[in-house]
Amino acid sequence: MAPALVVLLVFWLVPLVLVVAFSLFHWDYGTNPQFVGTQQYHIVFSDPLFGQAVVTTVLFAAIVVAVGTAFSLLVAVVLYGEVQARGLFRSLVFLPYVMPMVATSTIWLWMFQPGSGVVDRLMHAVGLPGQVAWLNSSTLALAALCVYTIWYGFGFTTLLFTAGLTAIPSELLNAGLVDGAGAWQRFRYLVWPLLTPTTLFVVVVNTISAFQAFTQIYALTRGGPVNATTTLTYYIYETAFTYFHFGAASASAVVLFVFVVVLTATQFLVSRRYVFYDEATT
Repeated sequence: MAPALVVLLVFWLVPLVLVVAFSLFHWDYGTNPQFVGTQQYHIVFSDPLFGQAVVTTVLFAAIVVAVGTAFSLLVAVVLYGEVQARGLFRSLVFLPYVMPMVATSTIWLWMFQPGSGVVDRLMHAVGLPGQVAWLNSSTLALAALCVYTIWYGFGFTTLLFTAGLTAIPSELLNAGLVDGAGAWQRFRYLVWPLLTPTTLFVVVVNTISAFQAFTQIYALTRGGPVNATTTLTYYIYETAFTYFHFGAASASAVVLFVFVVVLTATQFLVSRRYVFYDEATT
């Protein structure tokens, strides 16, 4: 286990300790550190933009996790059934996840262009108003980011749900069919309980990924307009590399880390009542 422990120590524990240490210092453009204790945390918590970034991050994560998980489960159930060219559809669904996020973000940036973008053209084709400034509107930019993030990640979570469905014994489903259970009853009382461990894993992974989202925000909106899409990760980036407040940025990163740890632990605690690892409920 020594090689794995060394990698964990060097690339995870050491940076974490350094970030905590940096948050206790004031830096003059990255040099001349001065110990100030918890003053950087007071600066961060008193910044109105930090509070706005927290709210934006929670809203972004809630939408992405809820909609992304439900949509992935629906697609997985459809692809698990008797569908022609099922392998081809599975490959197409997973394709966005293996493409570079910067490249796909650039494509979606063009798709969201007012008037000339694919999204506006599709809206115009079905009779909806066009010329929508998706990424330049303070009310629509976050929704556009959510749409892209769900599109990019649902292939991976669909694959996880498909693996969970494949692991369900066919004898159990056949027994339910013989007993007269309909499609919804088989899903509700047989499939869903056995999918709860997979669902918990998907929710936890999607939550952590949503809180760490940065690339699509940088590529599509740069945190705008009017900070409408400034999440905690983008707030940390701007604080460190635009304003060169490395101490405050490190303090924000520590707060984000603690928040994600507490949220993940809460998800595991709450899931004890709803996750079934042994057998389906009857």
